[in-house]
Amino acid sequence: MSASAALARALRPWRRSFVRTRSPPLHAKGTAGLRALATGSSSGSKAAVLAEAAAVPPERNRNFSIIAHVDHGKSTLCDRLLQSCGVIPENAREQFLDGLEVERERGITVKAQTCSMLVRSEKDGLQYLLNLIDTPGHVDFSYEVSRSLHACQGAVLLCDAVQGIQAQTVSTFHQAFEADLEVLCALSKVDLDYAQKEEVKRQMSVLTGVSTDEVLEVSGKTGQGVPSLLEAIIHKVPPPRGKAQAPFKALLFDAYYDSRRGMVLLIAIEDGELRKGSKIHCSYSGRVHVAMDIGLLYPDLCSVDNLRSGQIGFIVVGAKDIRSFRVGETVWQEGGEKSGEPFPGFKPAHPMVYAGIFPEAVSDGEKLETAMQRLLLTDASVEARRDISPVLGSGYRCGFLGLLHLDVFRQRLSREYGVDVLATSPTVPYHLLLANGTQVVVEHAGDFPTPPAMPPKEVEEPLVTATIVLPRELTPGIQQLCIERRGEELSVEPLDNAGERILMKWRLPLAEVITDFFDKLQALSHGFASFDYQPAGYQPVDLVKVGVRLNNEHVDALSFFALRAKAPEVSRKYLEKLEKVIPAQLFDIGIQAVVGGKVVAKVRIKPIRKDVVAQKILSHGHSGDPSRKAKLLERQKEGKKRLREIAKVQVPPEAFVAMVKM
Repeated sequence: MSASAALARALRPWRRSFVRTRSPPLHAKGTAGLRALATGSSSGSKAAVLAEAAAVPPERNRNFSIIAHVDHGKSTLCDRLLQSCGVIPENAREQFLDGLEVERERGITVKAQTCSMLVRSEKDGLQYLLNLIDTPGHVDFSYEVSRSLHACQGAVLLCDAVQGIQAQTVSTFHQAFEADLEVLCALSKVDLDYAQKEEVKRQMSVLTGVSTDEVLEVSGKTGQGVPSLLEAIIHKVPPPRGKAQAPFKALLFDAYYDSRRGMVLLIAIEDGELRKGSKIHCSYSGRVHVAMDIGLLYPDLCSVDNLRSGQIGFIVVGAKDIRSFRVGETVWQEGGEKSGEPFPGFKPAHPMVYAGIFPEAVSDGEKLETAMQRLLLTDASVEARRDISPVLGSGYRCGFLGLLHLDVFRQRLSREYGVDVLATSPTVPYHLLLANGTQVVVEHAGDFPTPPAMPPKEVEEPLVTATIVLPRELTPGIQQLCIERRGEELSVEPLDNAGERILMKWRLPLAEVITDFFDKLQALSHGFASFDYQPAGYQPVDLVKVGVRLNNEHVDALSFFALRAKAPEVSRKYLEKLEKVIPAQLFDIGIQAVVGGKVVAKVRIKPIRKDVVAQKILSHGHSGDPSRKAKLLERQKEGKKRLREIAKVQVPPEAFVAMVKM
């Protein structure tokens, strides 16, 4: 059994069935009904509300995520849910849970955010504690989604009533289904005049197997359908499984470092109860810590006296050593680890692209190390190890889930920790079978075997299965793009009865995807295509290392990978770029691109030339006879030739940086 399957079973033993009994329709309520559900304003102070929330029994807890494609209205709907429950005021800023500066700048969710809500059901009059996790929608942050789903028993699958099913809608649904969650389907943006509600309901029915009558209609902008959605969550999402009388046991699903409090652990509690001041045992380090503060996220860290089975909350341990914690580990009350069975942990993420992260200022090396440790704790999908570049100095070699993931990581280092960094051009991992039978993974051309070492017997490149959703009339152009990128078509199927929207699956080399594939896709589809991809193994590839010579001297830091058939074309473009960043010197500079000892492309940088004839005119007042001028020029030529033989090409650091950075 895989780790993810075992963890899903540990968190929820029940099985989800697509054969459902038809539940009575939930009638939409107006704004007055929406306010009636809010308990925050009617319960007095925030402390009183928290006391009520902490006292809710485990069987009335509901843990759920909102999952959807990018820009399908997740964060806006979360705002309305929190406002309807009195957690945030009606004049709160938009996308309230998106607290990172990079999230507000880009308008996307990067980190999954958690918040608790106290809701009174209109059906039975009881109060329920709803723990909401807002998840990212971009494919590069899919690990955040999968990690959040392990702390839930249900998920709201949201779909834009205008755009319909998109690539990430399909992907996130399968993630929720594999995690064995109860999936509630809902249309967003139903208040728009051009919403295609019935058509998109049919699409969701085909995807998930639910009846079109069970698909809810909501609007994060107006609040329409929000009360019905809350009632559906209360009565359809099952409570978390747990033993209230058993020793305390919780899953650590996120963590971060606070400069004032120390380590803050976000946990999903399965068994038992935890009180402030209790001692906890962490499975990863084996260390015991004191729970200096515990509480719920409402939406900030709000202290309570105790946390119970089924709740999602936080623990402040005050520890400064962030390396002692790992997302996915088990947290027990001291002594519980002796008889308890730990969670199997999260399935590790598989990086798709690799890049070097180096400080712009050499003096920021220690600062970068501290920032990396703290950021890696909150983003467990990044793989990092120490690296030393002959050009950029000491830094890290990091693996990311995509180019956006890399760019956001770099921006967070700068904005949150004040470290300006350089990111090298992204590469993909290649599998090499060496002559002695050893298999190695190579991420950079500098590590590729070169003479006198024997060349590898075989090279394999990573593949991805790409899911593309687009209008039918745009299919030929997208198919041509995929063929140009060495793709193999796997399937083409309609998403609706009329066949106006098509879902295509292609197998593509990852190296062709991480460059400008998405930009080309958007340009050809006029922005109407959506794209998602998943790892799909490896295949053999005829790959070569292109070395660079400056006046017959190899410069390994400038080498790169290329397909053998495209090596001359790629090398020519590379040298043209290099020619522009190396300044002219007093002698000729010959730049050559070499594959296996054979020159496949070359350029020449002309020398800086002193006008010796003009000097003669200035000193003597005349230019002299033609033979004298020719003699002066020939003498200058010979001098430059000797200089070229004894001098080395001085390549400024800025030129190296320009060639290796993104």
